Order: sequence, then structure tokens, then C-alpha cells
Amino acid sequence: MNRTGRGKSAGRHQPYRAQGLKRKKMLANYSIESEVAAANLEFYRQIAFQYDRYESCTFDPDMQRMLEADLDRMTKDRASLGRQASCLDCGGGTGNLTLKMLRRGWTVTVVDISPEMLTILEKKLASNGFRATLVNEAIESFLDSTRESYDLIAFSSVLHHLYSYLPVICKAVRHLSPGGHFYSSFDPVVPRYPRLKGLAESLDVIAAKLLYNRSDFLPGVSRRIRKLTLREDPVHKRPVASAGDLAEYHAHMGLNDLRILAVLRDNGLEIVEHSRYAMGRTAFVRALSRQFHMLESFKIIARRPLGHRT
Repeated sequence: MNRTGRGKSAGRHQPYRAQGLKRKKMLANYSIESEVAAANLEFYRQIAFQYDRYESCTFDPDMQRMLEADLDRMTKDRASLGRQASCLDCGGGTGNLTLKMLRRGWTVTVVDISPEMLTILEKKLASNGFRATLVNEAIESFLDSTRESYDLIAFSSVLHHLYSYLPVICKAVRHLSPGGHFYSSFDPVVPRYPRLKGLAESLDVIAAKLLYNRSDFLPGVSRRIRKLTLREDPVHKRPVASAGDLAEYHAHMGLNDLRILAVLRDNGLEIVEHSRYAMGRTAFVRALSRQFHMLESFKIIARRPLGHRT
């Protein structure tokens, strides 16, 4: 046996070593993804019945108008197809986007990891006389198992909850029909000024709890103070005081929207629109963000060309 690591023996064994390191990394990622998924289950178990009155993307008039305008734009883009749209609402939750799709007469499948969020959506569907397919499953496993294709695949305030968001996007667009749209909204960008963003987030949470969820004001402040005393988790590179610290995995550091654009182009999609805009749960913080770029989210509309085969 050659124990020196020289010559042909080393050349033969190097690929196996590299494969082993890659496998260990994949297993580690899988473990973290499972942990983040479990955190999302717990997080939405706690907040599901407060979600619609706490997250501004579900009730703010300007944000609602943006969603309607975006859906109208995609409706016009697909007018020549002459068929009813089939939609996949990834992480559709309580139906902020789903209900708007259904009002347009589209067929909608909603996938969400939280049974509590889907229970709320189910009641909304019944009260509005709508029908949709509801799937209680992690979006990663759903995309791995489904063979369906869709005319619209949407992620609304979802991607920052996923540990590995770029691979999920790659999986999603493989299920996009020719002429179909990929739509993402309400996910944070990488901040221009991280410290300023941290200050704005704290201010936004405190103001939102005072306005929309006073029962959690003191516990929420307590959690934030506790995080200041915690050591950084060596795996997640942050203090972890509650499920929300892992559930909203990329909320603080943001998503690289330029890399998402590159992934979409690499998968054969054309970018219809890419924009960034001020965010915040309260109007005061959104106004500050517009002025100083503290809290920003991005929107992407992309389309698979009609002649493209999936």
C-alpha cells in the first residue's frame, strides 16, 4: 500500500476524497434545511392567527395594489395562450396572493408547510365560494415529487424562509410551462447599510407590536433584549432566541436578487421586471426606508419563452 500520498495512488483516490467532502456538505445542508423547516412549522404555529393583521404585505393598500397590478400584467402577457391559467402558490399561507388569482378564474394549487396557515385559507375559500388544491408539505419536497407544469409559479414573502433558496428556484422553474411566469415579491435584498437596517428592524417590530399585536409587545421586547446576551450560534452565525430567528432565515442578511436573476436567465427565462422598493410593517418605517434605503425588498417577474420546452 502506498501510504505516502504520492504517485498514481494519490491521483486515483483524490476524486473519492472530494466526493466524500461534497457528500458531507450535502448532508450538513440537509440537516440545516430540516432544522429551518421545523422552525417554520413552530413559528407559524405561534403566529398564524395574527399573520393577516401583522404583516403589512397582507393589508397595506399600496402593496395590495402592487400585487393586483402585477397579476394584471401577467394576465395580459398570457392573453394569446387562450386557456385558463394553472398556478402554483409556493408558501401561499393564508391566501394573500391565492385569492387574487382565484378571482381571475385561475386554477390554483397552494403548497405550505404550516397546517395552521392552510386552515385559515380553507375558511377564506369557503366564505368566498372558491376552490383550490391545498397541499400541506414543504415546497422543496413538493417540487421534487410533482410532475405538473404551471403557467404561474409564485413566491410571495417566502424565499427568505428557505435555507437554500436558489436550488428551490431552479426546481420551481423546471415546472414552468412555455409562456408561463415566475413571480417573486416581498423578500428582502442584501442591505446597503447592515447596521442601519438592524436599527430599522428593531424600530419596525416595536412599532408594529404596539399597533397590531400589543399582547406580544413586552414578550417581543424581552426576546430582543435576550438576543443581545446570547452567543452566536456556530452553525447559523446568529443568536437564536426563538423559532423566528431560524424561520425567517435570510430576513436580516437579505437575498441576492442579482444572483436570482442570473439563475432565472440560466434556466431560459426572460426578465420582464426587476425592481426594489421600501418595506416595513408600519408607514413610518416605510417612509424612512424610502429616504435612507434601510429596509428594501425586491420584485421579479420573469417569463419562459413560448417556444421553450421544459
